[in-house]
Amino acid sequence: MTIDGNKIAEKILNNLKEKIQEKKLKLGLAVVWVGSNEISRVYVEKKKETAQKIGIGFELFNFPKEIFQSDLAEKVEEISQKEDIAGVVIQLPLPSQIDTDEILKCVSKEKDVEGFVSENLSPIVLAVEEILKEYSVFLKDKKIVLVGRGKLVGQPVAKWLKKQNIDFEVVDKDSQNINKLQEADIIISGAGVPNLIKKNMVKEGVVIIDAGTCKVDGKTVGDVDFKNVCDKAQCITPCIGGIGPVTVACLFKNLVKINLKI
Repeated sequence: MTIDGNKIAEKILNNLKEKIQEKKLKLGLAVVWVGSNEISRVYVEKKKETAQKIGIGFELFNFPKEIFQSDLAEKVEEISQKEDIAGVVIQLPLPSQIDTDEILKCVSKEKDVEGFVSENLSPIVLAVEEILKEYSVFLKDKKIVLVGRGKLVGQPVAKWLKKQNIDFEVVDKDSQNINKLQEADIIISGAGVPNLIKKNMVKEGVVIIDAGTCKVDGKTVGDVDFKNVCDKAQCITPCIGGIGPVTVACLFKNLVKINLKI
């Protein structure tokens, strides 16, 4: 079964729009984007479109790829202090000369909608929760494998699972134990390696959430060879219309939650 991320996202956003109108909230989201990465461009546009759809202000701050660390840090601090901005997003990845952790720390905790410096759950974790809930998939007593150790997917999902005392394994494309995927009941992948997970690497009835995205020959593809793997899966997210729209919706869920203090 193909997971319909657009449908889940629509439900979340309709609820948020009602809350915004009911409480007469005046919220603004700032997105800091460095360079012109094409995958990032897609996500920036999606955030802008979503903000407009539910009545939230949107401001994009696009800086050249060559920007110095100190200059970017100064700009992020300035943006974070703007009174009309309720939430700040640092669009990842940042260029190699930038210390990502230090830049993320420049966002005030009160405006951290991505959960990097505050106690807020990251949008990716909230999206995984929403998808599992929608399709009645439970984590208890399941063999769970995370693919990738990145800041956007692997790390926050691992932290979330640990907090719930749920056992899991982490593998990546170079792991000696990547064959652990064959034992997995649930795979959550964010490696960013196109078509890494093949049909022969998973078992029948597996649940797969593919949060890896990259461009190949102008096409957006995920970590999973979706066309060939989907028939074996109980449910699986497609690369487009899967976890992406749910993650964006959950970012706005965090924004509203912070400002309603709930």
